[in-house]
Amino acid sequence: MNRLEFSFGNAVGHFQKTGGPKGFLWKFALTYALFAIIVQGLSLYLMAPIYAAAFNPIVMEDPDVMDQVMLENMGRVLLGYLVSFVFGILMWVLFEAASQRRYMRAEGFGLKFGGDEGRLLVVGLFWLGLIIALYIVMFLLMIVPITIGAVLGSDGAIIAGLLTFVLFIAYFVAAIWIVVRFSPAGAMTIRDRKIRFGSAWRVTKGKVWTLIGSWLVLALIMMAIIMALYLVFAVMAMLALMPAFQSGSDDPAVVLAAFASPAFIIPAIIFGLVYLAFAGGMMHVFGGPAALAAKTDPNWADPNAMDDTFA
Repeated sequence: MNRLEFSFGNAVGHFQKTGGPKGFLWKFALTYALFAIIVQGLSLYLMAPIYAAAFNPIVMEDPDVMDQVMLENMGRVLLGYLVSFVFGILMWVLFEAASQRRYMRAEGFGLKFGGDEGRLLVVGLFWLGLIIALYIVMFLLMIVPITIGAVLGSDGAIIAGLLTFVLFIAYFVAAIWIVVRFSPAGAMTIRDRKIRFGSAWRVTKGKVWTLIGSWLVLALIMMAIIMALYLVFAVMAMLALMPAFQSGSDDPAVVLAAFASPAFIIPAIIFGLVYLAFAGGMMHVFGGPAALAAKTDPNWADPNAMDDTFA
């Protein structure tokens, strides 16, 4: 099979066929996990008083005390959400740029903030605008069956219900179709070193179902691995917490002490690290199908450059 051909098999496994220095995926995944831990740790630090109150049986039993804790720490909570939001966007820009540079230019792993990242940030704003538009359309569509139901009364309830179902399915399919059509925008932006969004529609012509199928396969593989990780962690957690539950004590402090024990915390930390690294790796893997669509664009101004990453 031609490695440059846009096909289902090539789309699913494109992350393995990028060329370039070895070790990209594990470096990407581990660095992503490290960044995620730092961001979440900072957010957790800012929201620590709220979490401490939520796990305090005395505070939980008194709504007035809980409200007082919330009011006293409202500034820290808002700052925690702001940190998560801003650094979340920054992480996406940095790692998406690194991922697409690998796909489009066969570069090794590296994080920086330059022209690629700035252009991707603009592409992200286009995506935000598209998502907002899709939500507005969904809201407007729901007005139709509601209006019919209001006009016809109880006699129109069944008609309104069926119409709501049909409109929802139609909208859902159309929304997925539109999102997939624009999916190579980030890859094309890195490829051309220019902001690309609308032209992604042309690149995905005739490739939508292949893209959807490849992402479904990757999603199923990802879910199977995540379920296996959760199963392993659940068994380890059960073994750690079993003594507390077997003691028959009604004291919440006993249960909280079990959650704070090394037998529970250590597996939880390991699970968190593995989960975050896996999530980071899958971010890169999921970008493969759309990147392949951009890579095999027949109208690319520099088609000979495609061979450089498949040498």
